[in-house]
Amino acid sequence: MKWRLAKGSSRPQADLTPATVSVDESGDAIASGAGAVAISGHVTNLTVSRPTSQAPVQWPIRLGSAPTLASAFQDRASVRDRIDQARAAHATVILTQVLSGSGGVGKTQLAAAYAHQALADGVDLVVWVDASETEQVTALYAYAAHCVEAPNALAGQSAETDARAFLQWLATTKRTWLVVVDDITDPEAMQPWWPPPSAWGHGRVLATTRRQDALLSGGGRAVVDIDTYSVDEADAFLRERLRAAGAAHLFDTQARDLAKALGYLPLALSHAGAYMINEDVTCASYLHRFNNNASRLGDLLPRQADTEGYGRQVAAALLLSLDVAQECEPVGLAIPALRLAAVLDPAGHPRSLWEGEAVARYLSEHREPFSSVAPAGGVALRC
Repeated sequence: MKWRLAKGSSRPQADLTPATVSVDESGDAIASGAGAVAISGHVTNLTVSRPTSQAPVQWPIRLGSAPTLASAFQDRASVRDRIDQARAAHATVILTQVLSGSGGVGKTQLAAAYAHQALADGVDLVVWVDASETEQVTALYAYAAHCVEAPNALAGQSAETDARAFLQWLATTKRTWLVVVDDITDPEAMQPWWPPPSAWGHGRVLATTRRQDALLSGGGRAVVDIDTYSVDEADAFLRERLRAAGAAHLFDTQARDLAKALGYLPLALSHAGAYMINEDVTCASYLHRFNNNASRLGDLLPRQADTEGYGRQVAAALLLSLDVAQECEPVGLAIPALRLAAVLDPAGHPRSLWEGEAVARYLSEHREPFSSVAPAGGVALRC
């Protein structure tokens, strides 16, 4: 119901709150043709019920799930200075900073650090949206429009309509806000959904992507290239990661050689640290295993096929961890479980799927035990 008749007035006035309408004893209604409207012959009783008023918005609002910061997270002061300078260099608008770089260099973790800081600072609205698919962006924007009670967001309208209402609200509100748009895979499809500059200077946008398209730098956005850890940052990460886990004795003179072999890549170093702690192996021992494991990639991932330049380091580290996971109880299920997960939606899927008979049957049939201690028989799933 978009219009109501104001008491004492003969003119309809706009009403953005949906109403419930019930009609009793209407006459026959007939409609034909596309877009035709059926009109009853008569109406004996028409009742319009106003919905109960909603509770006022409770600030602050947090939408989406900002990742937790990794153990031994490195603040990367020099990188954050470049991000902040990119923002400060444009005093006339609230600039969007696009963190661009290869996979595993820590773009999302840097954005998460800003999100957690905004949470600690009491920013009114913090939104974290997965932008790997544009539909997820519009869906979360539409939900946000209702959470903040954006004026033009109407129940029953399309997600895109409500998403646009949210963008308009961001542009005009005096509330403070931060929107993080993580993992943009299609810059062209994202074009209509960039949050606008804040008219009051109270908003900020951060985005992450592996892409380098010129579109990313348009519309008042600044692209900040993100690279791997520096030598000192990689060394500090390994030292702190092991110390915090009570495994400082695993840090040895081969730490810097290990970091170099891993390409100073935050993701690969994270995998290595977890492996060393779980298996109680030193940097030197892990480096030896890593180098042996890297040779297994010759056929699977030749160097010329590693377009980003870091895939081999991550893959070799993952293979080491996968070998250990495959031998853990329940033995032999890590590989088939990962194969199954690889064909599911990375944005999430129902928990009940893993409790179904089909999954249990698949895992039982594709179990690949690494040792003779693996139990025989089927798989019973308990989530």
